[in-house]
Amino acid sequence: MEKRRKSAVESGVLIFVVAAILVAVNALSALGVYKRSDVTKTEKYTLSKGSGSLLRSMKQTLTVDCYVTKGLPKLDSFVRDLRDLMQEYKNAGAGKFEYSIIEPKDEESKKKAKDAGLIEQPFGEASSTEDEKAAVTQGFMGLIFKYGEQQDVIKFLPPDRTDGLEFWITNKIREIRDKG
Repeated sequence: MEKRRKSAVESGVLIFVVAAILVAVNALSALGVYKRSDVTKTEKYTLSKGSGSLLRSMKQTLTVDCYVTKGLPKLDSFVRDLRDLMQEYKNAGAGKFEYSIIEPKDEESKKKAKDAGLIEQPFGEASSTEDEKAAVTQGFMGLIFKYGEQQDVIKFLPPDRTDGLEFWITNKIREIRDKG
């Protein structure tokens, strides 16, 4: 009987300690103490040192308007990855990089995207369930870069490919910085 009681007390203490740790981590995240770690072998989610030094070498603030389309799982995942990458650029930019995520739904924002040179595209996704359903939507997935008087675009980002995205964006930043 005493072994059972001792085991129950030890289990209760362990549960209490785990709960206390979870509450502490949650409280720290609510206070804004958040650190993201990239543990992938290729550091897929870490901005390269070259991209960071390029941002710090800029003389003015670079603004990137990210025109995105949401609503399908593949698109939502891509937009989340793009937003995370943009935040990495902002963190490395020492105040010289700003971005906004824009989901154009009204005609005015669609016209603004088209006037800047972005291409409206159809996006489709097949269901992985047995229903064999497919969903199609129309929208944008592109970036508008503004640096001083200069403006440039990446007309279309393929949402099924995130590899090479940092390289593509950093090259565009370098081009627009050199023009400015």
